[in-house]
Amino acid sequence: MKYKDRISEREYQDRLESLMKNVLNMNLQPLRSLDTATKKRRAQKKKATDSGFTKSTKVTSG
Repeated sequence: MKYKDRISEREYQDRLESLMKNVLNMNLQPLRSLDTATKKRRAQKKKATDSGFTKSTKVTSG
């Protein structure tokens, strides 16, 4: 194989690989933002639980 052909093949493979990564990242972006929203929601819930502000509070009658 000629040297120029090897360079062209390598460039082609590099471009193809970068294109595949870009497409994959674009498709995963909504999932990442959903994951971030879930983490934030869980953190807020944990913070509320730790501070004592929850919907379910026990009332003791005495």
